[in-house]
Amino acid sequence: MDTVAAVPEQVGQRSTSILVVDDDAMVLQVMAAGLRQAGYQVTTTSNPLEGLRLLRESACDLVISDAYMPEMDGLTLTETANGIFPELPIIMLTGFGTVDLMREGLRRGASDFITKPFRARDIPLVVERNLERKRLEIERLTSHSGRILFQAITALLTAVDAKEQRTAQHSRRVAHISLKIGQALRLPEPEMRVLELGAWMHDVGKIGTPDAILRKSEALTEEEWHIMRQHAEKGGEIIAQIEDLRYLSSIIRHHHERYDGTGYPDGLKAEAIPLPSRIITAADAYETMTTDRVYRGRLTLDAAVAELLANRGAQFDPVVVDTLVQMIEDGTVR
Repeated sequence: MDTVAAVPEQVGQRSTSILVVDDDAMVLQVMAAGLRQAGYQVTTTSNPLEGLRLLRESACDLVISDAYMPEMDGLTLTETANGIFPELPIIMLTGFGTVDLMREGLRRGASDFITKPFRARDIPLVVERNLERKRLEIERLTSHSGRILFQAITALLTAVDAKEQRTAQHSRRVAHISLKIGQALRLPEPEMRVLELGAWMHDVGKIGTPDAILRKSEALTEEEWHIMRQHAEKGGEIIAQIEDLRYLSSIIRHHHERYDGTGYPDGLKAEAIPLPSRIITAADAYETMTTDRVYRGRLTLDAAVAELLANRGAQFDPVVVDTLVQMIEDGTVR
């Protein structure tokens, strides 16, 4: 495997990262050389299972995958990766560009195709075309129509609120705290709007959680916890069905991932977890700790800060939690 490590100067700032998966060493070499020359950060592997591991452990903006490989075919890789990151552009490489293959690839989540043999100089053009589509998704989220869709989703949050009394207020407070963290990290305005929408909607999947579990004052059983944990995945699936909000689906799906890779639903690690999700994770935990719940009373600010720091680098992104703790201590966040 040929890897170029990402060392971002600060949270949210890094080069565009591309993962290339192909069992042909020559294809990997040519592809990597052309993409690096164009200024992209490139990771390559000949093993699709290794490719899925890399997606779970490091940030990635686009995947290029061969359609036919011995360990796992590109269609399965595409479908699996698309399930984890619904908005991730995935370009399939194929020497047999049949209509049936392309139709099936699109159905499983491919965004584009490159037919072998290819010209190395053409690859960056295809990559930019797909990255531009991703950028347009963010623009739609911040447009008037995106805001209207957000208002429609609040109807779902109202329904969730009827199931769990504090949920809507919780989402509002999590959004407020998340935006404070985003401002401190100097996120660009489009990313701030994405963060705001994701924070508001992070618990929308609880609409499918039984009332008896949401309102239970005693400790949940293992089976009940299993059902409760499904809300992140269900929330991502709900939002993924709305084209103009699709970019939010990964953020919602991954707001219970842990920085050390032991979270759910996909066990993502560190920067593989979308930055808005990492921010929402810390804001969500802090808001929950400092609010009265049916199963316990609120913690003091000192106790909440101690809990945040105890889980720094385990549950929480160190930079994000340090930023939040600083704001709690200086009174910016209460």
